[in-house]
Amino acid sequence: MKKSLLVLSLAFGLSACNIDDRLQFASETKKSEQVHLSAENTGLLIIDAQQGYVMDSDDFWVKVFYPQYEIPAQNVDPQLHSSIDRIAQLAQKANELNMPTTITYEAFETDLGLDYTPYITRIEQALDENTQSYFKQTFNSTLEADIHAAMKAWSDAGVSRVIVAGAETDVCVMQTVLGLKKMGFDVYLASDATFSTEIYERPTFKRLQQAGVKLAKASEIIESMAAKDKLIFSPRYAVGTRDELYQGDRHKMAMINFNMDDTSLAKAEHDNKAATAPRFTFLGLEQEFLFSYMPSFHVNKKGKAYTSKYRKNAHVVSYKTIDPVIADIKAAGKTQAVISGVVSQLGLYDAVYKLIEADITPVILEDALLGSDVDPIHYLDYIYQLGAVPSAQKSHGYEMYVEIQLGDFTEEEIAAYYQMIALNEVVIPEVYPRLR
Repeated sequence: MKKSLLVLSLAFGLSACNIDDRLQFASETKKSEQVHLSAENTGLLIIDAQQGYVMDSDDFWVKVFYPQYEIPAQNVDPQLHSSIDRIAQLAQKANELNMPTTITYEAFETDLGLDYTPYITRIEQALDENTQSYFKQTFNSTLEADIHAAMKAWSDAGVSRVIVAGAETDVCVMQTVLGLKKMGFDVYLASDATFSTEIYERPTFKRLQQAGVKLAKASEIIESMAAKDKLIFSPRYAVGTRDELYQGDRHKMAMINFNMDDTSLAKAEHDNKAATAPRFTFLGLEQEFLFSYMPSFHVNKKGKAYTSKYRKNAHVVSYKTIDPVIADIKAAGKTQAVISGVVSQLGLYDAVYKLIEADITPVILEDALLGSDVDPIHYLDYIYQLGAVPSAQKSHGYEMYVEIQLGDFTEEEIAAYYQMIALNEVVIPEVYPRLR
């Protein structure tokens, strides 16, 4: 009986919101494209294919800089070295076709010069001698003046398509791909030729598909480079494309935390609940210290207090419903709302619909979201079809930092960052327990 009432309530709620016509299901998404990715119209961009990002390597940057942290064996992607091989195969094919190729490397500036780990040997060996190599300190490569100029030169020369591979999938690859889209390129991401410390890639791939990026296996892309067959997109998700390209900006954001009271957290549903705890820990620290200037809200329908288990923004405002939250966000001039906490299916539908109607982009932190009825992974695609943006705590966090070495932070933000680190409560995202 309760299940029937839930279905009726859901149907009524969706009907009342008039959102059915916004939905685009998987069967309606484009499956393939007839395209020849030729050297005349296509370039290959390899992002940070460095030994320091190879998680099972002694050069892995966490082992070097944070030796006190143990690297969970289950966090190492079993496909890691196969992904690296596929990056090398793409580089080799581009070499054979004389396709313009660029590779980036991330480094720290020190008094002695740049401190960086070398390229992965088998990728470097596959590169053409004419490959352009660029140092970067931003996660989004296109924010670097010289890389942006190089991509602009490609465009001026008739290169309208860019194949992207490299590391890390959910940080530099994702942000660079979005930067290329913003520049007007048609982007093809080799979905199995990227790698990261985060194996759970779905939020990243869904967000890129929303942005109009074409996801395809490296073998499919190589065949299209050779003009053998049509390109089959893979993976494909039941999320439609967004009308506008979303890029996170900490100065435009508000934080919405649903039902972060002890009772709701204890009863919440998730298929790997224990793995969400360090994500909530880091998120709370960032809200209290680093991004304390962001408007922060606690939506709790029973008016219960925010848990003492996790830190929170000192200025958090509590409401029982989403409506006054939206009014406050609008009054503050913010246009992005990051959602986490414990929320029911209908509660999330209602909040996302109303935020979008108010021209506020909802951003869903998949790994810091618990269900009050079922694991939210089962209904999030529906939310994304409305226009909400998929994300995760690590991916979102790096988008807020913009540059390595806190390069774009104010003095106050830098001081807050080191105050947060000094607490010794932070577990860095690279060693979070595997979510899924």
